Parts: sequence; C-alpha cells; structure tokens
Amino acid sequence: MIKAYIFTICIFLGGLLFKAQAPCSDFDSPTLPAGNWVHAPYPNGNVTISSGTPNTLDGSQFLKLIDDSGGSRLVNTIDFKNLGQQFPGKCLFFDFYLENDGTFNGSPPIHPAIHIMSGSKIITFVANITVTEGSGWVRVRAPIANCSGSVLPSNSEGTWTMDPSSGTTCTDFNIIINNSTAVMITPDYTANPSEIVWYDNICVKPCADCDPNFKLDTSFSSTSNTATAKVSLDSYNPPNNYSVNWGDGTPITDHMTPHTYNTPGSYTVCVTQSDSKGFKKCSTCITFCYSKKVILKETDNTGLRSEGPDLEAISKEELQANRKRDIFLVPNPAKNYVDVQTSLSKKDKVAVKIIDGSGKTVLEKSENLNSGRQSIRLNIEKLIQGIYIVELTSEGKTGSQKLMISK
Repeated sequence: MIKAYIFTICIFLGGLLFKAQAPCSDFDSPTLPAGNWVHAPYPNGNVTISSGTPNTLDGSQFLKLIDDSGGSRLVNTIDFKNLGQQFPGKCLFFDFYLENDGTFNGSPPIHPAIHIMSGSKIITFVANITVTEGSGWVRVRAPIANCSGSVLPSNSEGTWTMDPSSGTTCTDFNIIINNSTAVMITPDYTANPSEIVWYDNICVKPCADCDPNFKLDTSFSSTSNTATAKVSLDSYNPPNNYSVNWGDGTPITDHMTPHTYNTPGSYTVCVTQSDSKGFKKCSTCITFCYSKKVILKETDNTGLRSEGPDLEAISKEELQANRKRDIFLVPNPAKNYVDVQTSLSKKDKVAVKIIDGSGKTVLEKSENLNSGRQSIRLNIEKLIQGIYIVELTSEGKTGSQKLMISK
C-alpha cells in the first residue's frame, strides 16, 4: 500500500512557500566546510576535510574527513538544535563510507556512528552494521525519541549510547536529545591516526524508507489571473524517482517543470516517489487554492463601474499568512524557568506572554534584542503545574508554543 501525507493551504493572489523545517546537510556546496559545519574545538578540530563525488546512493557530492593527531571533530551548532522537541518520532539519517581504517594490516570492522551534543554532554548512535575499507556506502537512521524505563532508544539499525561523563539515566539522555545544541561527526573510530571516512546526507527525515516531502512555490499574475506553481524536493534521493500530479486533470510531469493554473479554485498537488523499477512507494500532497478577488469602483461620471483586484484585501491576507513567528522553548517541560528562543532579522523589541488555560495572561516580559538567534528567560517558579501557551511578538510577527510546567 502506498503511504500518503496530506497538507492543506489556501492562498489569495499572492505567493506562498511551504517548506518543512527539518535540517538536512547534503554537502553539495562547492565551498568547505559545507553549510554550518565547522571544526571543533573552534577553529582547529584536528581533522582535514575535503569533498568527493559521487555518493553511489544518490550520485551527489560527499564530505571526506581525514583523522589528524588528537581528537578529530566536525560539528554543526546551527541546524540541529532541540531535536527531541522539534522532531519526535522522526529519524536522523546519515550516509557513511570507510576509505581507510588507519592501519596497514586491517582492524576490526567499524560500526558507523553519529553524535548529538548538548553543551559538553554527548550521546552517540552506533549502527549495528559493520563496514571495512572499501566495502561500500551504507545509510543509517537513528530514531529521535525519548528514553523510557531504563533502556535507551534503538531500532533495527542500531542503538543510542551515552558517554558516562554525560550521565547514565533516561532523564540524562532525554535532556540531551531534547535540548541538543549540535550534531558531531568524526573519523576517530580506532586508536590509529590517518583514518579516512566519508559522510553525506545528514538529515532529519521520516523514519520510513520513503521521502516524498517537498516545498511548493506559488505566484499569481494579476494581469492574467493565473497561478504558477513549482515543486522543489526536500529529498536527497535520485530526482528522477519523483513525479507530480498537479490536481487539475493535466498529465503527470517530472518535478522540475513549473505548472500554470488558468482557473481559480482548489487544487491538490501530489508528489509520488517510486523505486528504481518504477514501483510507487509513497506520496505527499498539498492542497492549495487561489481566488480572484474584485471590487467595484467608479470609473467616470457616467456612473459605470468596473471590476478590479481588491489589492487592499490581498495585502491584508498576504500579511496575515506571513505573520507567524517561529519560537522554541527550552526546557519543555519546565520547572523553575524557561528560555524563549527565536531569530531576528534586525534589532527589535520582543514581547513575551504566558497565558493560562482560561486565556488569562499570567506573566509578561519585553526586551530590546539584537539581530540573530536570541533568547529571553522567564522565571516561572510561582506558576502552578499545568499547560500554558507562550506567545512571542517581534518584527510584526507573533508565534506561540505550548509549555508544560511540571513541579
């Protein structure tokens, strides 16, 4: 049976961007370090990096790590924050290849691994599969899940482990995965230097081996009253495995071809992923609609009236569609305090409210903050246990998140 995922969105005479927020590093950038990956401890992490191609799993460029003397680490401190809070139930994927195990006579097979950090504390997912020099690419998926009882999360592909200095209990594990500050990769698999490993496609994705997620870019022409839509894949799988049904009865196309809608209405766009033999695996659908809005206006002293687009109404609708502010709460659940985190494009005044179940504002705070990633700490010691709404307003945008207070 083909799996399907459906989202519904409406737009009015304007552009819309629907994009999943899950982080993904494919290392296809021509510059290094790729994306937000840097040496750690900064600026030297005792690791030499370069790029290579192709990753035979998808034909793309990959990142090569060469072990230098001492601990060798490369980290991303930007994209993979608060994984357990943001993406519970999903998986952290990575592709791995062993070029050199650092010895001349060979060494025990290596288990690919990836590390999540929260400050200096570390948890590590160790894959069950073993690799040897030149044995080929493997793709591993680590579950993003909380620990329960006394057993750390695992799946058929491997198990999470903890550095003893980072804790030994489920509570310790959950704090790290829910409040992650970085993801780390390293060529250090044995005690020998000069190991060479390749990493690629470090991405948060649905755990199923099927990824039809995409973003839908749309635009509207006020002169022709037509809408244009274009699909961009979030996936790192081979693009020729994807097809698009535009929902208006026209033939199915590849995902690279933009599509024009000539009649206002509601349309369901579906992207289907197939395997290399053409068998359908899963599908994701987004329903969007656009409508022609008009106003009656006087044209001359004859009393005749003509139709034209209601630009004021359009502007208001577009503004409302883009006024959502992303915020993150750390920790959540919280006991004595909570940090309300957001990103600002410029220096601005930020206002935060905590609202209880009856709709009453029980705590307010505002600060002038600089641009970039910012945080406001709220003291919640006097609030009783329960579920609250935290609302943040800045740059004309408002966002909200549920907060659980547990005493």
